[in-house]
Amino acid sequence: MIGLGLAVGVWWPLVQGGGLVGGDVYPYFLPQKVVLAEGFAAGEIPLWHNLTGLGYPLLAESQAGVFYPPNQILYRLFDVNTAYNANVILHYWLAFVLTWRFARCQGVHSWPAVLTALVFVYGWFPARISWEWSIFGGVFFPLSLWLTDRVVQRTTPARGAALAICFGVYLLSGHFTLAFISQLTAMAYAVLTARRLRSESSPRKQRWIAPGVVTAAVVGSLLLAAIQVVPTYELKRMSQRTRTSEVFDPAFGHMPPLYATQVVASWWYWHSENIVRSQKFRTSPGAFPANTNGVEAHLYWGLIPLALMLLLLKRSLREQACCVNCRTWLILILSAGIYATGWLMPVARHLPGFGFFNGPGRYTIVCALGGAIIAGQVLSGLLAKLPGPNVALIAIILCGLTLPDLLWSAQHIADAKAVPVSPLSKTEDSWVRNNLMAKGPMQSRLLAPGPNVGNLFGVSCVPQYLGIGPAVYYDEAVWPATGPESPKDEFPTVDDLAKLEFLAITHLLTTEPLQNPSAAIEIVGEYPDALLNAMWGRGGQPVFLYRVLSTPSRIVAEPAESLVTFSVTGVQTDSVQFDIELTQTADVELRELMYPGWNVDIDGTTAVAVADSMLRTVSVPAGKHTIRWTFQPASFRIGLWISILSTLATCLLAVWPRQQWTT
Repeated sequence: MIGLGLAVGVWWPLVQGGGLVGGDVYPYFLPQKVVLAEGFAAGEIPLWHNLTGLGYPLLAESQAGVFYPPNQILYRLFDVNTAYNANVILHYWLAFVLTWRFARCQGVHSWPAVLTALVFVYGWFPARISWEWSIFGGVFFPLSLWLTDRVVQRTTPARGAALAICFGVYLLSGHFTLAFISQLTAMAYAVLTARRLRSESSPRKQRWIAPGVVTAAVVGSLLLAAIQVVPTYELKRMSQRTRTSEVFDPAFGHMPPLYATQVVASWWYWHSENIVRSQKFRTSPGAFPANTNGVEAHLYWGLIPLALMLLLLKRSLREQACCVNCRTWLILILSAGIYATGWLMPVARHLPGFGFFNGPGRYTIVCALGGAIIAGQVLSGLLAKLPGPNVALIAIILCGLTLPDLLWSAQHIADAKAVPVSPLSKTEDSWVRNNLMAKGPMQSRLLAPGPNVGNLFGVSCVPQYLGIGPAVYYDEAVWPATGPESPKDEFPTVDDLAKLEFLAITHLLTTEPLQNPSAAIEIVGEYPDALLNAMWGRGGQPVFLYRVLSTPSRIVAEPAESLVTFSVTGVQTDSVQFDIELTQTADVELRELMYPGWNVDIDGTTAVAVADSMLRTVSVPAGKHTIRWTFQPASFRIGLWISILSTLATCLLAVWPRQQWTT
């Protein structure tokens, strides 16, 4: 009840039907969730996102969490904004409860464990509220460690299976960085605690049985979640993450060493308005030469929990606290803190997993939980001899003082906030949306100043913003500029116009009027837009919509004179169907991204797509024909069968006779 009350109280605007604004909420997560919900409503499993850029594999990009159980339920039952809000509140609630439960198994008494849960959940996550995936880590990180502790205490098949299922469901949520950190921490925790718990008289090999089972659970989770992992691995091999570059740097998001002093000097120095605006910490002594930001590098326990941690320096208190567990967590905190600085990236970037993820500052989640547990253990030792009501009263007072301390720190660096009215609720009042949607399906593609903005209108939009994206999306030679370099320059230039026509971009959106518009475009309207102004915080300022006079088509033929007419007859997330009439054999190009898994048939007969084309192209004979493109990736089918078979095997393991593997 305390956890639910905190989640509802802290995020009260979301409970009332408001929404989150800022950061990645609108440029990234909500465009995915809109397509996810529409796919569910149409009775589909949306494997492809047909609105961002020229399209991308929605399942493979992963962060939509297509098969994550809460998403499967919430986005079928509620509208997108309500489902998104409910997901946030649900995970904050579960994160608090599961952190409390894990703290209890670490020797923290019941009421001090409330402080532990408060420090972890409301110290590390509110600053990262614009990242939906972050609070998923708040749930599965302590849950996986609790299940790991159970494996260490008594290693049985059922406990190993439970841990594998936990990691597997976590992987289905779609963001793998914190899942990877959770797996590494679980294996390290198993090694550190198993060696301590096994008696010296036990055979040496028995000390490694629990860590071996935890490692096997990690491997098993990859098999259980293969329906998500296999498509993502396929995309990764074709993405911007195949090598380190300006587009993808594994060291991005590190925590400069000096910035670690934020645990003492948080909202009153490092997170004060002037310091945050200047981003001074980026150039502080010892900072790794890579970009970062305050959200990625945030770590704060609160002043009272920090004071409790420092009391460990007193020997008598170390004896009262569960000092052996403290030693384990001090090792984990130190290791994660060093890695978070980015200093190890020259070596780590060459290691499997480490070189695939960026944001080493995210390893501070280990520090956040470890510090919270140590504070709870010290408080347990201090209050051990007091009557129960006094313990509860003191813990409640400390929590009451710590919560505003944590939230004050977070609000100064968070790049998103909760507002009482969700911009998404204004979608139908958007004049830009209504103008573009009136053109019909696949008739409009928008070039906008913000990535993925047009997705919320229900139309295709450039530029695109993806976590893992096809490499072609990062080729500057393909994509036009979103505006002139100088206000007085003509826009679009001849080069940009060629790109607009090649990509079938029909409209341009700007927040300021073009001073020197090209003769190739004309203005459609200039009015305040209900959705865009609420999303961007622009008050009553107008936005400007222009039309490309040549009206680039999404369907073209080569030679061009062979095309008589065409009409789009069916559009779904994973398929496109259109009728076409040709005077001669021609290559018919659908200006959407070609990607493994897209198959084409002509009049119901399977055809072969033109090889080595960025866009979907097929040779079509003269006459009237129906062409249908369907997304049926082999990676999805392979992953599906691996997941099914692995689930059956895990269920059998879970009901295995209850015996210990260590006896």
